[in-house]
Amino acid sequence: MTATIHIPERFSAAVDEHLVLNMAAVEDWPLILGIFGRPGDGKSFQARTHLDNRGVRIMSINAADLESDRAGQPGKMVLAAYREASERTASGRPTALLVDDFDTTVGEWAHSTSTVNHQQVLAQLMHLADSPTRVGDDELRRVPVIVTGNDLTKIYPPLRRPGRLRPFTWIPTDDERYQTVAAILGGIANDEGLQKVLAACTDAPISFFADLRTAILAKRGETSIKDFATKLPDLVKDPDRHRRVLEAQMRSSPLSSTQLTELATTEWGLRQDADVSHLKDEQ
Repeated sequence: MTATIHIPERFSAAVDEHLVLNMAAVEDWPLILGIFGRPGDGKSFQARTHLDNRGVRIMSINAADLESDRAGQPGKMVLAAYREASERTASGRPTALLVDDFDTTVGEWAHSTSTVNHQQVLAQLMHLADSPTRVGDDELRRVPVIVTGNDLTKIYPPLRRPGRLRPFTWIPTDDERYQTVAAILGGIANDEGLQKVLAACTDAPISFFADLRTAILAKRGETSIKDFATKLPDLVKDPDRHRRVLEAQMRSSPLSSTQLTELATTEWGLRQDADVSHLKDEQ
């Protein structure tokens, strides 16, 4: 019971534009596409999925990769990844460099702006943005760079100036939100149920609805889950057979629109409660 993936046209068009103009070596086009927006609305997931759909190999760097005890190592890693992506592209395999949670580590935060690693990563990216086809004496194929994050204002201003980074703010419209959630909940919620769920969780990010899908399936399989919980040794001896029983019940026990809305409201309330610190402030 796998959810369908829907990528809004506006999002895929922005990525396609960046891929084509960079791979065609249009000099005036920025090397870096910055996709920024609130957490949980699918920036990194949609970028990865769309690149995969286009047959583009991803050279990936995440925030943790840019942390190192060795001074200068992250900057060298950025250059090495770009070089490898360039070589792959030159060999006929379109490749892009993707950096997730860019603002988390490379952003201008009080604890990071003075570190050698922070400065060298920025310097390397600035150099690539200004000279995407030459590093030292080496000629390279231009490689599109895509970064994602939550706060563009934290990015070093000279790096995000026009010509180096093209910003794309991802805030789904009501229709884009509906189409994406309809794909996630496809087969387990009708249009009436979808409308009610979205109305009940207006502030929920897209990622919440993926969690809600699993909660709905668990609710539909509730009877079997309670039964299997009392005989776990049997479950682990033959998980395939018991999984089929569970899936059969999940398919045959749909929830009404009212039940869906009640479950969505409960799950969203639990998510909000979990985001609140339950530790008392130190006196």
